Amino acid sequence: MKILIFSQWFDPEPTPKGLAFAQALQARGHEVEVITGFPNYPGGSVYSGYRIRLFQVETITGIRIVRVPLYPSHDGFVLKRIINYITFMLSSLFIGGFLTRKPDVIYAYHPPITTGIAAVILGFFKNTPFVYDIQDLWPDTLAATGMLKHASLLDIIHRTCRWVYKNATHITVLSHGFKKHLVNDGVPSEKITIIHNWCDENQIKLEKDSILERDLNVGERFNIVFAGTMGKVQGLNTVIQAARELQMLEPKVQFVFVGGGVEVEALQNLVKEMQLTNVRFLERRPMSEIGKVLACADVLLVHLKDDPLFEITIPSKTQTYLAVGKPILMAVRGNASLFVQESNGGICCEPENMDALVKTVQKFVQLSPSELQKMGIRGKEYYYDKLSLDKGVRHFEEVFKKVINQKKLTYSILKRGIDILISIFAIILLSPVMLLTAWFIRQRLGTPVLFTQLRPGLNGKPFKMYKFRTMLDVRNPNGQLLSDAERLTEFGKKLRASSLDELPELLNVLRGDMSLVGPRPLLLEYLDRYTSSQARRHEVRPGITGWAQVNGRNAISWEEKFKLDVWYIDHWSVFLDFKILWLTAYKVFKREGISAVNEITMPKFMGNTESDL
Repeated sequence: MKILIFSQWFDPEPTPKGLAFAQALQARGHEVEVITGFPNYPGGSVYSGYRIRLFQVETITGIRIVRVPLYPSHDGFVLKRIINYITFMLSSLFIGGFLTRKPDVIYAYHPPITTGIAAVILGFFKNTPFVYDIQDLWPDTLAATGMLKHASLLDIIHRTCRWVYKNATHITVLSHGFKKHLVNDGVPSEKITIIHNWCDENQIKLEKDSILERDLNVGERFNIVFAGTMGKVQGLNTVIQAARELQMLEPKVQFVFVGGGVEVEALQNLVKEMQLTNVRFLERRPMSEIGKVLACADVLLVHLKDDPLFEITIPSKTQTYLAVGKPILMAVRGNASLFVQESNGGICCEPENMDALVKTVQKFVQLSPSELQKMGIRGKEYYYDKLSLDKGVRHFEEVFKKVINQKKLTYSILKRGIDILISIFAIILLSPVMLLTAWFIRQRLGTPVLFTQLRPGLNGKPFKMYKFRTMLDVRNPNGQLLSDAERLTEFGKKLRASSLDELPELLNVLRGDMSLVGPRPLLLEYLDRYTSSQARRHEVRPGITGWAQVNGRNAISWEEKFKLDVWYIDHWSVFLDFKILWLTAYKVFKREGISAVNEITMPKFMGNTESDL
């Protein structure tokens, strides 16, 4: 498959569906291309080594990444955030869309909803199905975090989301709660697949760092580490308040925050105001170095605001924490806490409840090192059994194949319906011409009027093709037919030049042996001479006319014809079929490409001068 990943955020930005996802798809034999922005998340500043330009194309391990310009911002100012989203939407369409090849399927990552809008438009113009991966429920999250409070704007976003969901070919979500929410909002259940997130297993490895260990007093302190974005959603004020209580109750406990986000400065100011000595802040680090911090942890913390919306949310750090084999303090209700409960890989408590958080930390402190280690191992085993990158990618692969086949089936039904309607209409309309042509053939060439021959059809299955006869049945003394040049009369040449000899094939179209448009049916003896790529011309019904016919017909080589046939299969659409029919009428009128140089039609195809390599 040719897969286009369409996401505003991509490596080196932290994202659960970034380079590791693309590489895993590539490792399974798929071609992967990416449209994304210039990296600036979560700090809102463009990363070192990058600068905003019209576009930038880079290739990482064979994956082509097209970066398009945007307004870099990720702070608390709503207007700046909106500009950030809209500029990526516009540049991804008007720049990224032209710089990427036509894929078999588009994978679009949400949030923001503007990516979904662009995916709908891009999918329409590229005639490609798209899978919409919903990682955040808008506008619910915007309202819950207080980022957006205007009721009218929230309603507009809600309507926009419903429009995107309606136009998405398929939707994937990260939890059962998400699916239930969307079904209640009118999305058909069969259109939604649950695929849990995973972590970047190749980058997240526990690694000792002696300098960092000394800095965090590993062995002397009981380190509770929070790694990731620090925004309003995380509700980390409660954690700071708990730290104040624990500074007296459990002096050994230390909270370590590593990452960026809009709330970092406010949290640091709160720590200074409270004069806490048991809270440390570390600067944001690339994913490849996070393992050094996690290795210093006794317990890893997940915390979200206490909102009904977050009961169906699973923070992406949950999978990372499970994968590294460290105990988890899960201060989130609902779906995320189920992972910890089912794995027995940590302890859960109520979010935004300082007392509950303090008591849960004390429970961890009372556990022995071996008990903590066993807890982490259980979580790691659970991750690789149920949530790993390999399992997630396999699920996405199944979804991608499903939507591609769904598109092919839908188009095949539509194409067949058009074939039946047009062939019936054409047979009725052209019946006088066909009868008159048959009469002339009988007078000039004798009987039979029709020429029949077995030709390979869909999947190479033979069928009897009908054409008007254009040659005399003249044989040598040994009973063998004379050459085509000797048997083709001037009358026959005129029939071929006008394409009137093809009219009986309308009966084949009506019977379902052929289509109006498709690769021309050739001789059965050619089947064993095709390369694997050329043999793909039999993936669809053969046609009366085709892309090769309107791009040279018999005046081009066999290899060129076959390449055009395969191109048609990869790009077929109703619009393309009507374009070919229109061009066919033009070519017939101009009588172009009727025969190859020094040939009556085409020389026999004897094999390939080109290989698949």
